[in-house]
Amino acid sequence: MKKELIHFVEWKKIPEENVESVLADLQSWGVKNIVAHPYWFRDGRENYVEKMAERLKRFNLRSTACHALWGKGNDLIQFDDNVYQEMCRKHLAFLDELSLLNVSTYTIHLGYLQDCSIEKNFSMIRQTVDALLPGAEKNRITLALENSAESIEVIEKLAGLVNSYQSEFVGMCFDSGHANCYQTGIKNTLEIMQNDIVTCHLHDNYGSFDDHNPPTQGNTDWAELTALLDTLPRLHHAETESGDWGRESWEKFCQYTA
Repeated sequence: MKKELIHFVEWKKIPEENVESVLADLQSWGVKNIVAHPYWFRDGRENYVEKMAERLKRFNLRSTACHALWGKGNDLIQFDDNVYQEMCRKHLAFLDELSLLNVSTYTIHLGYLQDCSIEKNFSMIRQTVDALLPGAEKNRITLALENSAESIEVIEKLAGLVNSYQSEFVGMCFDSGHANCYQTGIKNTLEIMQNDIVTCHLHDNYGSFDDHNPPTQGNTDWAELTALLDTLPRLHHAETESGDWGRESWEKFCQYTA
C-alpha cells in the first residue's frame, strides 16, 4: 500500500496513568502515527489534545487522522434543533483543537435514520456539512463522511452529495468492514465511493457481523483491497480499526497492507 498506515488505539479503555507506557509500547512496535480519538475531546474541562500533542512529540509519534465524536447527539443527522446546535458546537470546537496535531481527516458518522425518508435524511446531512465546513476549512481538515450500516442506495446518494461540493475539505471515509457486512461487498462499495475517499477504516469480518477484527480473522481479500486503495485519487492515509489493537494486530495490518 502506498499510503501511510495509521494505528487505532481504544484510548477510552486505557487508564490515564498508563497512557505514556502505551505510547512507549507503540513506538517500540514501529508505529509512527496514531488515530486521534474522540475521547480526547474534553469540551472545555481541559485541552487534552494539547496534552496529547506534547506526549506524542516526546515519543516521536504523530496523529494526523481523527475519528469524530459519534453516537447519540453527535452524528450528522439531528432533527431536534437544540441537539443539532450543540452537536455543531462540539464538532467545531474539536476541529479547532485538532489543528494543533496537523490532523487532515475527520471521520464522521451520518446517523442515518431508517424511519425517515431518504430526502429528509439527506437534507439534514447537507445542512450539517454546510455548518461544519467553515471550521474544517479554517483548520484545513477534511470532513470524511463514513459508510456505516446504510444500504448501497444510500451510499450512492452520499457519493453524489459529497461530489457536489467539489471541495478538498469534504470527502468520504471508506470502512471496509462495513462494506463487507452491510452493503454489497468491499469492491462494489469502494467503487461507488472511490473518487472522494480521503481515508479508510480497515478491519476484517465474515460478512455477517461487524466484528472489527484484524486481518485474517474474516473473509476479506486483503491483496485485492490494498490494490484498490492504491487507485484512489484523494486518499490521504489508511487507518486500522480493529478492536484488538495490540502488537500482533498491528503487525498483521502491516503484513497484509504492505
